[in-house]
Amino acid sequence: MEFKIKEKIEKGYSLDLGKLIEDCFEIYKKTFLIAGLGYILMGIVIAILYFSIFMIFMGASDITEWAVKIENMQFQSNYLIGSVILTVVFTALIAPLNAGFLKLCLLAKKNQELNLGVIFEYYNSKYVKDIIIGSVIISFITVTLSTLFQRFEIPALGFVIQVIVPFFTVLFIPLVIFANQNYGEALQNSVKLVVKKPFHIALALIIALIGMFLGLIALCIGMFFTIPIYTAMIFSIYDNVVGFEENSVIDEIGQIEE
Repeated sequence: MEFKIKEKIEKGYSLDLGKLIEDCFEIYKKTFLIAGLGYILMGIVIAILYFSIFMIFMGASDITEWAVKIENMQFQSNYLIGSVILTVVFTALIAPLNAGFLKLCLLAKKNQELNLGVIFEYYNSKYVKDIIIGSVIISFITVTLSTLFQRFEIPALGFVIQVIVPFFTVLFIPLVIFANQNYGEALQNSVKLVVKKPFHIALALIIALIGMFLGLIALCIGMFFTIPIYTAMIFSIYDNVVGFEENSVIDEIGQIEE
C-alpha cells in the first residue's frame, strides 16, 4: 500500500467526478440511518459537554447569561485562548468517532452488517494515538490561525484558513485507518495527494456539502441524516484515489487490532 500511495503522489492519478458522486450516494444509501443516529448521539453529548464547560468556565447560571457573556468576551484574550484550547480538546475526543463513521462506509462498500457500535471501535484500537495526534495538529493550526486573524479583524483570512487546512488534510484519517500510516505520514501524504487533483476533490466536497445542508429543510433534525453524505464522499474520494488491498480490507472488516 505504501508503494501504491508513493506512486500516486509521484505519477498522479485520474479522478472521475461522476463516479465519485455515484459511489458516494451508493454508500450513503446504505449508511445514512445508522450514521444519522450516531451523529444525533454525538451531537447531544458534545452540546451538553460544551455548554456545561463554558458555563462553568465563565460562571454563567443560565443560557441567556451565557450568551451575553460570550458576546461581551469574544475579543478578549482569555476567551480566545480558552476557545482554542476547548476546541482542540473536543477535536481530540471526537476524532475516533470520525474514523468510526468511515469504517461504516467500508462495511457498506463490502455489504457487511452495519451497527451503531462500529462508530466507537477506534477508541480501543492501535490507530487511536495517531488519529488523535493528527486531528489535534489540524485543529490547533486551523483554530489558532483563524482566531488570530479574527483578533486582528481580518475575518476573511480566518475563513480561508478554516477551509484550506481541513481541505488538504481531508484524507488524513482514511490514510491512518485504511493504509496503516502514522499521523505524520498521513498528514503529509494527504496534502500531496489532494494537491494533485484539488479542483476535482473540491467540487466533490462542495456537492456533498450542498447535499448535507439539504437536511435543514427537514426542521434541522434531518441534518443529522444528511451529514453522512459528506463522510461518504470523503470515503469515496479515498477509495477512488488510493483504493484498498483486498486482503487488508478483509482483515480490517473482521477486526480492529488492539
